[in-house]
Amino acid sequence: PPPKKGELPPGSPTPPPKRNMSKGSDDAGVLQIGSFGEVFSYKSLVHAVAGATGGVTAISVFYPLNTARIRIQVASADEAKGLWATISEAVEEDGILALYQGWKSAVLAIGSSNFVYFYTYNALKHMYKRTSQQKNISTGANLFIASLSGVINVLLTSPVWTVNTRLIVQHKKMMKGGDTKETYDGIIDAFCKIIKNEGFFTGLWSGVIPSLWLVSNPSVQFVVYERIKILFEAYARRRNRRNTPIEYFLMGALAKAAATIATYPLQLAQSKLRVDKNKRYSGTLDVLLKIAQKRGIGGIFQGMQAKLWQTVLTAAFQFLTYEEVKYVVFLLLLGPKKQEAPEAVL
Repeated sequence: PPPKKGELPPGSPTPPPKRNMSKGSDDAGVLQIGSFGEVFSYKSLVHAVAGATGGVTAISVFYPLNTARIRIQVASADEAKGLWATISEAVEEDGILALYQGWKSAVLAIGSSNFVYFYTYNALKHMYKRTSQQKNISTGANLFIASLSGVINVLLTSPVWTVNTRLIVQHKKMMKGGDTKETYDGIIDAFCKIIKNEGFFTGLWSGVIPSLWLVSNPSVQFVVYERIKILFEAYARRRNRRNTPIEYFLMGALAKAAATIATYPLQLAQSKLRVDKNKRYSGTLDVLLKIAQKRGIGGIFQGMQAKLWQTVLTAAFQFLTYEEVKYVVFLLLLGPKKQEAPEAVL
């Protein structure tokens, strides 16, 4: 006779007992070990590819603002000019291509940096939710995850950013009688000469300390972005639609503006240290103290206007592209009814 409902057919293997995944149980550790599979999940890869695509697209569109910002930051007090005056001077003296000096290295830097950050950030969030068995992430936990992702990103990509900064400022220094032996003929040549003349770690990681301090920038940016996103998504759900590209642009702009204003002095010190071939500064604090002594407190905010124009527009465009690319990829992979559920940050 056929087996009764709930019974196994004769000869079937006995199923393993159900595991108790509650906190404090003997089986709770299984969930923690399994959570490491999130590090290599396709979802984290989708976030990473979308983030890299958004970063590369945004930096390409707004690259002239990035060039002007770094020129202003590394200029002396007498030479520093406004954003549009700096752009105009660069075009008049060196042509339009001067605004794209170091573009290749910037694309490499932002692409690799965003890939590492978005991958790590989303993988750690999934691991945290599985190990803690919590659907939502608190603001404190989210800030810690964002900071840890930033540290990993800085340690892996700092050399590329150092090369990128050197390539942007080298042309202006050569016009003032700089040593032509210091000229870099591209990304590979810059890597080789920096290692030869300044050392592997002391040269390529010359700005790593302020960069580590600056993990607070993307940390603040991502936490603020996700808090704002909760409000925008709630507004969109009430109208039975998803967020529009303009709304993502606005979210990214507000989040980056808050992060930039809060951490700008550290970003200025980072740029100074990356071009400090003669080792005039002993560290981040030394840079800020010497600037304040020479130019006053206002000196540590030199170039912030250009920085806000460049980073806010770039970040806004980046998040717009990131969200749209992520949506399309998940739509193709999962279908319209299985899109990623929005995450809440408490």
